[in-house]
Amino acid sequence: MLFARFKAIYTHKFASAYATTEEVKLAKREWAIALKGFQEPLLAYAVERTKEKYAWPPTISEFLSVIQTAYRAYGLPEPRQAYMEACSCRHKPQEKAWSHAAVYFAGAETGWHFLSTEDERTSWPVFEKHYTTFVDKVINGEKLVIPKPVLIEDKSAPVLESLLSDIANALQVSESEVAPHLYYLYKTQGTKIRALYRERAVEALKKMGYDGNLPA
Repeated sequence: MLFARFKAIYTHKFASAYATTEEVKLAKREWAIALKGFQEPLLAYAVERTKEKYAWPPTISEFLSVIQTAYRAYGLPEPRQAYMEACSCRHKPQEKAWSHAAVYFAGAETGWHFLSTEDERTSWPVFEKHYTTFVDKVINGEKLVIPKPVLIEDKSAPVLESLLSDIANALQVSESEVAPHLYYLYKTQGTKIRALYRERAVEALKKMGYDGNLPA
């Protein structure tokens, strides 16, 4: 797609850059390596900015620079910055002032517990994949809103206080990381919505390493 766009935009200037079919093949391979991981909406945006900025076909380095401006145009940090931010804010994430909601959601999809316990070699590729997905959503016009933290100060839900403490201690995490998953206890017992929220809580806590039972 990219070379076809460049050929249409730069016409003979693009054709003159590659004398043979073999040179085109080699160039496509180098570009594919350099652009691995960047999704279609971001590349399309960068192409539009490139044709405004360059009279001749850009080098790989020049095009990558344009991609970075694309992130900034949408208020997004570039992926490595986003990853470092997510790692530094993985404790009580809903209480942080995020540079962009996409960073929060990518961290949430990756898993805050996962970011806390796995090394960079393992966690970075997973985070990058999720961040790319949310970047695409932003570029396509979707508005991401970080949910407000669920503050469980009211102890009216049965066994909530002790259960919250027990799970946090078992997982060796803060109670604020566990609290959102126990929100279902505030729903009316015996209702479908409570059962649904409980099912989600069981699944989420299991991923964090908790295998205990949750009250119905």
